Amino acid sequence: MTGTFNLSGAAVAGGVFGCDFQIEKTVLGFENDASWTNQHGKVQDLPPFNVGVTSGTREKWIDMFRGRVGYALDQFLIYGTAGIAFAGTEVTVSNQVAQVTSSQTRTGLAAGLGGEWAAYVDTWGAVTLKLEYVHVDFGSKRYVDPPISGAVTRDVRLTDDIVRAGVNVRFNWDRPVVTKY
Repeated sequence: MTGTFNLSGAAVAGGVFGCDFQIEKTVLGFENDASWTNQHGKVQDLPPFNVGVTSGTREKWIDMFRGRVGYALDQFLIYGTAGIAFAGTEVTVSNQVAQVTSSQTRTGLAAGLGGEWAAYVDTWGAVTLKLEYVHVDFGSKRYVDPPISGAVTRDVRLTDDIVRAGVNVRFNWDRPVVTKY
C-alpha cells in the first residue's frame, strides 16, 4: 500500500477543435481538445508492505469532449463547460530486481469555467484569447490486476485540476457576421 502523492511535471501541449452558435448574447457550443502531458510521480510502499517496492503513476495524454454555455458581453465571453474526458495512464511497480507496468485508458468527467476575449475581429472571423479552469475526475481504477511476479495490485485515484491559456481562431463559415466576443 502506498500513501497519497501528487503528480508533477505538469507540462501540457495540445490543440482544440470546436463550434459555437451565438443567439443574441447566449453562446452554445462544443469543443474537443487533446493534450500531451508528462505528469508523473512515484512513492514507496508503506509498512507492513514491502518498503523496497516503488509505485509510479504517469499520465501521458488527456482528451476532453465538452459542451459549453456562455454569456457574451461585447467582445468578452464568460462560460461554463462540462463533458467527458479520457486519459492514457500507466502504473509501474518496481523493486531492485523486477518491474511490472500496467497501462489503461481512463474515462472520467470534466467541468469548469472560463473566459474568452475577441482580441481581433474581422468579417472572416476572430482571434480570441482564452483562460479557463477545468477539473477532471477519473475516479479510482485497479492496476496490475491480477498480480504479476509478486507485484501487489494498485488502486489509483486520478484527478486533474487544469488552468490553461490559449489562442483560438474563429471562422464565420456561413456568412460574414462579426463575432462580438
